[in-house]
Amino acid sequence: MFHPVIYLNELSLYYDKFYFDIVQVGTGGNGGYLVQRLSKMLHSFSQTKKMNFTFSYTLIDGDKVEQKNLLRQPFITSDIDQPKAKILAERYGQAYDIPIFYQTSYINNADELKQAFQLPPDYSMALYIPILIGCVDNNATRQIMHLVFMDSKRMIYLDAGIDSVLFDKEGNVEIESGYSGQVVCGLRNKGKTILPPVGEVYPDILRDKDSRLPTEACGETIINYPQRMQTNEVAAIVLAGYLNTILGDYQIISHYTNFNARTMLIKPTYIQKNNNNIRRSTL
Repeated sequence: MFHPVIYLNELSLYYDKFYFDIVQVGTGGNGGYLVQRLSKMLHSFSQTKKMNFTFSYTLIDGDKVEQKNLLRQPFITSDIDQPKAKILAERYGQAYDIPIFYQTSYINNADELKQAFQLPPDYSMALYIPILIGCVDNNATRQIMHLVFMDSKRMIYLDAGIDSVLFDKEGNVEIESGYSGQVVCGLRNKGKTILPPVGEVYPDILRDKDSRLPTEACGETIINYPQRMQTNEVAAIVLAGYLNTILGDYQIISHYTNFNARTMLIKPTYIQKNNNNIRRSTL
């Protein structure tokens, strides 16, 4: 079957080496399970692609592990009261023998997020591709990530969002709620948007004036609108699928993917054929 594909090595014709600067915002449900998968992936690629593959991986989250997190997030009892980003960076960095950096404070503005990306000393020797990964549960932070993406010359921006569990008037869980979600892949190159980011695919994100940053919110979101562990895990799997293709094959083959963790339906929306940066390719 033929699908249009974006080849990362065609973003610039001067390099045959890649430097992926990965910054992940959020290490809870979606993000915590992604750290498990992405850490192993980075270890594998660093061993098999030694000649043309380098990376930096940074986790950002101001949350600390709470008792309630143990029900659906990848933490254990001894992690309670410890920063999530620190716990995961040290645990999986050691397990897979890779450097994972971390920041144990929230992102409050675009400048703070920009500072998290790390240009390597030998930047001129490789194609620098910053990858921003959003694993957050509030649109206020997504609005900051959108600003950083739109202000970038080149960036891949992956964002995972899932629906919360709903309750009926009697307080009973609506059995089919909380299973749906999506992952959107945005891409900018040479200061132009090639693939629109999540805020343009779902414009309500940018119009949301009620959402608050974690430092501004009352902390009741997860209590009132819980998530399902299975949905978190599927979101991480879909994110890992995008990253496997990006880091392993240097390609992007779909713009966004909708999924349902109850029916196990995963539906990608492929890249449009009229995009000037895409060739026809057999997959």
